[in-house]
Amino acid sequence: MFFTFRLKGLLLAASLCAAAGYAEATTLCTPDAFGGYLSRVTLNTKAIQSAIDHCALQGGGEVRLRKGLWLSGPLTLKSHVTLNLMEGAILKADNREKDFVAAYIGSPTQDKEAFILANGATDVGIIGSGTIDGSGEELWWEEALRIRKEVRSGNTKLFEELFPNVKLANGMPRPWLIELNEVTGATVFGVTLTNSPMWNLVLRNSEDIVVDSVTISAPEESPNTDGMDIVSSQRVTVRNVEIATGDDNIAIKSGVNKDGSQSSAEILIENSVMNKGHGISLGSETANGIGKVTVRNVTFNEGENGVRIKSARDRGAEIGPLYVEDVTMHNVATPLLVTLSYVGQAGAAGLDLTGEMEAEPVTAFTPLVKGVHVTNLKATGAQLAALLSGLPEAPLKEVVLENVQLEAKQGIQARYVEGSLIFTQVECEAGPAVNRGAHALLKEAR
Repeated sequence: MFFTFRLKGLLLAASLCAAAGYAEATTLCTPDAFGGYLSRVTLNTKAIQSAIDHCALQGGGEVRLRKGLWLSGPLTLKSHVTLNLMEGAILKADNREKDFVAAYIGSPTQDKEAFILANGATDVGIIGSGTIDGSGEELWWEEALRIRKEVRSGNTKLFEELFPNVKLANGMPRPWLIELNEVTGATVFGVTLTNSPMWNLVLRNSEDIVVDSVTISAPEESPNTDGMDIVSSQRVTVRNVEIATGDDNIAIKSGVNKDGSQSSAEILIENSVMNKGHGISLGSETANGIGKVTVRNVTFNEGENGVRIKSARDRGAEIGPLYVEDVTMHNVATPLLVTLSYVGQAGAAGLDLTGEMEAEPVTAFTPLVKGVHVTNLKATGAQLAALLSGLPEAPLKEVVLENVQLEAKQGIQARYVEGSLIFTQVECEAGPAVNRGAHALLKEAR
């Protein structure tokens, strides 16, 4: 795509990082200086980590990986250090020393739970035109797919015995590819992320993060390979990215328990392409709330969903506002999906779409959605135009679709929702353009 480009030189990379708010590196560190050796069998964990540590001791700098294959175990990125993968450099995960540990959103950050981990750091960067390869297919996917098959066949006991206190929706816990936890100020620029063991880029409890011109890819059948997960993080800008995965392209979360974590808020996603995957999702773990999220000038191709909010009575809080602007979708099964009775399904299939529900008491975990503003969206080749499904005790509020064009086999399915359809056109093959269930208070204006 026209906005996905690659850095061709260190000076350009440095200038772009400086423009993002980073001081140019004053110290250059290379793993070669610490015994690093390029080959298809040499493990370079110690050499790369030594280069990072040396730069950190000097007050910061750049760790540069030149062209070639760098095999490594888990690495820890330190404050004021930028990891630069030059063109043709491949940093590939190697678990021969069995030092990786599994990650899970409900547990505190552990050392070595990601291929590259920055924990409690300030002013870090991962830049360049190289590739970070998580070796997911070789090392982790086979077992995860086996367990997924067992769970989907009804054998949930196996999962519960193997992974107590882990929710089924998480899938088999595995390492993440890149994790920034409690990081203030970071840039991830230009690199390609592929073959992740599980989630690709995880931002937890962090702020002031820029992700720019990054490509993330995983096969459609790969298990739980979210492109990006933004968890309890604020002031995050994602632009010029292209993502195709086996799960959410981007997921914005705030945790499954009210543990004092901050909400996720002030998230901007723009000028990007979402290919196969489950779309841009708010949720499902929203127990500490989600504030303002803006998705604009984004193209979606062949995905399960476009933009969705997914939460449930056991994991909710205040959610919104969400702004979706100037978006195009091609062959996306459900372009817009908002459901507060999420039970782990990829999309709208299998949900009771408009039937009445029994009201339950409002609790601290009741999801409360207020403010979904969709403007200038055009979707073709959809299965279901949209699903807007609140709860009897917590209807969706201030849902506004303006200048929206939806072509689908079925129209909008709505229940427990209040809002407006302004200059919105729905062309569907079967059923009404808007199928109104219980408490579907949608005013139409043309």
